[in-house]
Amino acid sequence: MTWPPPEGFIDALVGAVVGGVLTGVGGFLGIRYVQGRSDKEAEQRFRGALLIVLDELGVNEINIENLIGQTFGPAEFYDQTYRSVELILATRLRTVDRQLLAATYAPLRARWTNEDPGATASDRVVLRQMNVIAPDRERLERALENIRAARVALASYIEPAAHRDRLVGAKVTPSTTGQAP
Repeated sequence: MTWPPPEGFIDALVGAVVGGVLTGVGGFLGIRYVQGRSDKEAEQRFRGALLIVLDELGVNEINIENLIGQTFGPAEFYDQTYRSVELILATRLRTVDRQLLAATYAPLRARWTNEDPGATASDRVVLRQMNVIAPDRERLERALENIRAARVALASYIEPAAHRDRLVGAKVTPSTTGQAP
């Protein structure tokens, strides 16, 4: 029962309409709150995905730089982190950046594309048994350029000016992989 009791049909109708409007407004505000939290969590997942892929690209850059100057060496190229967050990145990256990132990781997945085509078949067999390759300097240098371009592109999503300026022409260090110095 309500106090004071309604005087008539109009009072009851007005009370029902006001109650319905307040319920609708409360429901709308609740939905907006949940959507806002969901958007914020999605943004945090995207930022986290960017940071760990930047770290992985940094490791690949260092490994390739070390491999370029050697006659043979270990082909340590990593892509597991990228593969694990590929869908998160694909939904938010610009098409050009998504394509650049895919092109950057493609030769890293196919280890043989980075081997020197001039090496003999018997040399390749022996090197594979030792889990090393005779690096193809030209292909690795192109891969290095792609990695650097991809790192600059990805960093622009985090702090557009700060990371891009730090990565352009910079030697890779842990502080240039998307983490604060």
